[in-house]
Amino acid sequence: MQQQQPNQQININLKEAEDIKCDECAHLYFSPAVLIKKISALMSPTGKEMLAPIQIFQCSSCNHVNEQFLGQSLP
Repeated sequence: MQQQQPNQQININLKEAEDIKCDECAHLYFSPAVLIKKISALMSPTGKEMLAPIQIFQCSSCNHVNEQFLGQSLP
């Protein structure tokens, strides 16, 4: 008979975590933004052209979007 392990709680100290800064101006704060991709009818699961909103983050000072926020499969 296997013994179940209790739920482990992981403690993360955010004071020790690395801050992400804007690649352009080194600002620390970001605002949510939406990137909208147009999916062609050939690639769409419905067979019709569609729009796909993707939430990203832009610098709240200069509006730059860091490359790491775009992901590898996006522009």
